[in-house]
Amino acid sequence: MKRLFLFLLALIGTPLVWVLGHCFLKTLAVDWLDQPLWTAPRIAFVAGCVTMMALYAWKARAMVVLYVFAHEVTHALAGLCCFARIHQISIRATGGFVRLSKSNLVITLAPYCVPLYLLVAVFLYCVQQYLLPDALPFACWAFLFGVLTVFHICYTTDALFSVSQPDTLEYGRFFSWWLILVANLFFAVFAITITSPNYTVRRQAAQGVAATRQVYHALYAGTTRIVQRLTADSASTSEVKGQP
Repeated sequence: MKRLFLFLLALIGTPLVWVLGHCFLKTLAVDWLDQPLWTAPRIAFVAGCVTMMALYAWKARAMVVLYVFAHEVTHALAGLCCFARIHQISIRATGGFVRLSKSNLVITLAPYCVPLYLLVAVFLYCVQQYLLPDALPFACWAFLFGVLTVFHICYTTDALFSVSQPDTLEYGRFFSWWLILVANLFFAVFAITITSPNYTVRRQAAQGVAATRQVYHALYAGTTRIVQRLTADSASTSEVKGQP
C-alpha cells in the first residue's frame, strides 16, 4: 500500500521534472542571450564544472572516498534530523555504511538528493559575506560551486548505475528515481541561479511557482477535455444503439 501511494505521488509529481528542467534551461538561455554574455562568476562556474569532469575522467577512483564520506555523513545527518541515534559509521574507499536506530524515506534517500559539499560551500560563502564581505572574490566561490555540483552529479550517477542500490528499491524504483531527479534538478537550478547575473533566488522561485501552476492547469484542462470527449462519444453511442 505504501509503495502504491508513493508511486501515485511520483506520477502526480512528474511535471515537476519538466518545470525544474525548464527553469534550468531558461536561466542558462537568458544568461547566454542577454548582455553581458559572460560574467566572471559564470566563467568560473563553468570552469569549475569542466575541471571536475576532467578530474572525474582522470582520477575517479581516487576520489571515491570523498563521495563515500559525504554519502554516509548525509545518511547520519538525516538520521539526526529524524531523531535517530547513530550506532556506527564506517567509511572506506571500497564503500561504507551507517547503523541507525531507525530508518525512513528521508534517511534512506537523502545522500542521493542532497549535495552535501555544495551546501557546506554555500554556507561558508554566506558566513564569509557576513563577516568579511570583500575577503574573497565571488568568482572563486562560483568555481567551487561548479566543482561541487558536478562532483555530486557524477558520483551519484555512478553509485546508482554501477551498483544495485537497495536504497532505491525500498520505496520503489519509480518513486526513488523521481525524487532523486527532482532533488538534483532543484539543486542544479539553485547552483546556476546564484551565479547568474540575470536571476535572483526570489525571482527564480517565483517563476518556478508560476511554471508549476501553468503545467498543472494545462494538465487539468487537457484531462477535462478528454473526459468530456469520451463522455460525449459514449452518450452518442448509447443514443445510436437505442434507436429502433
